[in-house]
Amino acid sequence: MTILLALAAGLALGYLLERGDFCFHSTLRGLIRRPPQLDLFRAYLLTLLIAIPLVQGMIALGWITPWVAPWAWQANLVGGLVFGAGMVIASTCVTGIFYKLGHGMLGTLVGLATWTIGDLLAWRGPLNTLRIALNENPVVTGGMATTLLNLLGSTLGIGLLLVLLAAAALFLWRSPRPQQGDYWTWLPVGVSVGLFTSLVWLLARAGGANYTFGTSRVPTTLYESLLGGGEMGNLWIPVALIALLPGSFIAARTAGTFWARGETSARYSQLAAGGLLMGVGAGISGGCNLGHSLVGVPLLSLGSMTTTLAMLLGVFLTDRAVGLLSHRQPQPDGTSTGAAAPG
Repeated sequence: MTILLALAAGLALGYLLERGDFCFHSTLRGLIRRPPQLDLFRAYLLTLLIAIPLVQGMIALGWITPWVAPWAWQANLVGGLVFGAGMVIASTCVTGIFYKLGHGMLGTLVGLATWTIGDLLAWRGPLNTLRIALNENPVVTGGMATTLLNLLGSTLGIGLLLVLLAAAALFLWRSPRPQQGDYWTWLPVGVSVGLFTSLVWLLARAGGANYTFGTSRVPTTLYESLLGGGEMGNLWIPVALIALLPGSFIAARTAGTFWARGETSARYSQLAAGGLLMGVGAGISGGCNLGHSLVGVPLLSLGSMTTTLAMLLGVFLTDRAVGLLSHRQPQPDGTSTGAAAPG
């Protein structure tokens, strides 16, 4: 039953991500582009606007008892920064690697392979010591993982949350409604992903899982179970993650957006380097854009919020560094990009 439910959940999420081309790299990097490209950020805000009250309501009613990511702020900051850098270098996120492979971007297989290596380096390789050190002594509140509500108290926490949600709702209300193209616009993407990532908690609970989606430690768990003699544990997360591929493939084939293609040598190198960094970053911070930003933030986990903000900072710093290097790159005439040629 667990495998069937996880398969259904992963297929549905893969379908939704592909139809919205909902890549978290584009979501965050769009904030700092000139001019800003905010459609995917709008979709993410709408997702949170729907998911936060629904998830918190189910917790209050006792329908779900989720695991909440710890607030190990050192690990959240370092891992988020590394993960953000990896997204810029690869021009995609971890979930993008999966759903883009499903709609024909075969070059993401390189990123998938190096992401696996990065995860193993963080959990079983030479970076394991660093990961453990950064995750020591997480901040707890009342003996539990720290969330916005238990840190600030119910009254102040709910009040602040209502103000933030109202501001997000006002921003979205005043946002333009773009015309439909090959992919869904931010409005149907945000509504569908917000509703689905909330209600899928009920499927996860029926499947015996206390978390819905994530990528961190999945390659390591598979390695340990296949080669190291470790226990596989609940199969929900690895099955749901793998099911993103056929879900996105079905979406792309039915919508006519499937396009099988390879990449240039430069893109293969970028995907390899970025995938490695994302695997390491997710391992250190205990989660990726899927596990922290789409699942953990609606739980109001301070660990997930800190990691998401660190990802944004990593995207900003790496984007600026890439821009600076491109500006200074020598041209065939001996000048730098953007520099005036001698008269």
